[in-house]
Amino acid sequence: MKKLLNFTFIFLFSAALLAQNTPPLVPTSRPIPSGPEVLGIFAGRCPCQELATLLKVTVSSECFKSKWEITLFHDPKTHQPTTFQLIGTTFRKKDQNGAWKISKGIKNDPEATVYELQMENATLQLLKADDNLLFMLNHDRSLLVGNELFSYTLNRIEKKPMSASK
Repeated sequence: MKKLLNFTFIFLFSAALLAQNTPPLVPTSRPIPSGPEVLGIFAGRCPCQELATLLKVTVSSECFKSKWEITLFHDPKTHQPTTFQLIGTTFRKKDQNGAWKISKGIKNDPEATVYELQMENATLQLLKADDNLLFMLNHDRSLLVGNELFSYTLNRIEKKPMSASK
């Protein structure tokens, strides 16, 4: 009976953890984009040097990781992509803004949804895994593979204003 109760407890606890698939709240001091035109805000960390090469940007040789935050905007009536804003350590001097579009197909899935963000020097391609998860793609539309510390994954986040210190 005790084993059955332990099993039931572990099962219910695991199910409760897995059922909470909501984006994390991230405190910020920047203005928070909101409204029906915001499709989503996605954040992640990836290897810096490899990303700089992919996006054709110059970074310090000491750059180890790149923190990212991408806000995607769309037309609230037609749901067509409009613009994006990219904030990240790779772009400390100037945030990236531009247009984006939706296309289809990656190397081994011709029906996959791909977001293409037109940046200053390159196009960033993101595979939409689901509504909360984007994967960065190489120029040939293959998945980029991270390392033991960082990945090329962007997760949807919910932002909240930083509260004043008490």
